[in-house]
Amino acid sequence: HLANNLKLSGAPQLNELMTAIGKLGDQDNPSVFGLPSNIDRTVQRFNSQKVIISLKQLQAVSAEDIKFDREKWSQILGPIWKLWQTIVKMEEFRKIRIKPQQLSSPDPVDAFVYMEVQNMLLLAETINETLEGIAKVLYSSGLLTSKIEKEATNLLKSDVPEKWNMQWVGPEQPTQYLRSFAKKANALLKWLVKVEKGSATKDAVVLNELFHPETFLNAFRQRVARKIKCSIDDLKLVSSFEEGQLQGMEILHLRDLLLQGAAFGGGRIIEQQEENTLELFPLPPCLLTFAPSSQPSIYSPKMTVELPIYHTLSREHLLCRIDVPHVGEADHKVIGGVAIFLDGSDQVAPSKQNQLLLN
Repeated sequence: HLANNLKLSGAPQLNELMTAIGKLGDQDNPSVFGLPSNIDRTVQRFNSQKVIISLKQLQAVSAEDIKFDREKWSQILGPIWKLWQTIVKMEEFRKIRIKPQQLSSPDPVDAFVYMEVQNMLLLAETINETLEGIAKVLYSSGLLTSKIEKEATNLLKSDVPEKWNMQWVGPEQPTQYLRSFAKKANALLKWLVKVEKGSATKDAVVLNELFHPETFLNAFRQRVARKIKCSIDDLKLVSSFEEGQLQGMEILHLRDLLLQGAAFGGGRIIEQQEENTLELFPLPPCLLTFAPSSQPSIYSPKMTVELPIYHTLSREHLLCRIDVPHVGEADHKVIGGVAIFLDGSDQVAPSKQNQLLLN
């Protein structure tokens, strides 16, 4: 049968096909295509995004607005500068010093956090230099150099300056980029405190707090490899949503993951039964580690389905794939597009240069 509500014999006759077609409603049932019952919520969100993009195009500045006019530029760029001053305190960031010996820490995870903080501070200076340069032109006697004009033009067009994206590719809209940066930067400072206390991965971690979660997973894999004296290439990713399944291993507890296309219960993927279910289902903490490839799997392959973990709902950037226990047919989960996400918004787009496939 093609779906729960559309059953045909192995070799259907014409009259059987005509009868089945006659029973079809005016509106397609998602189950006919192997999709979850609440897929319409995803479609609505996608259509909303298209409308928002169209509205932004209508609001795009004209060629006359791009030409330097202090009053017009102040109306458009002034709020961006004020937002930056509100959400980021550069004087506090400048008190932070990352030492060379910290960047070469023997613990790969600690070294990653120090490097991540250092790169965050460099990006903060880059953003501040751009916005401060524009503010001096608008509010004092600063000179409008070709560099400042180019970056201001980007912002006037609601584009993120190329120099920012070279350090971290985030949301495409400038104010969203700044807010996302500030959120991650503040979270990263808490990671720094944990590293200095020797407890970076002691508590559950949120990968979406990091600018480069794929690099963090690689660092954790390096740590495990050194601890068990195994080649990195000989390690495989192991995961479970059940406490006690990964005993005797160094484990990451990942929280705030979101599931789309199915529900979750009893440590496994289950079917969505009602149309009013959430589009994104909050998952319990996921236990994750790396183990030698020769080590037996904790679940039978027939019990699990391989699910992708994406950075955002756009599904453009894959972080890794994990095996998750499930109920029902694995093929139905694949056809239905069941997947896990770090971020439930459409704002963050991770670096195209930093994608990781963990087997």
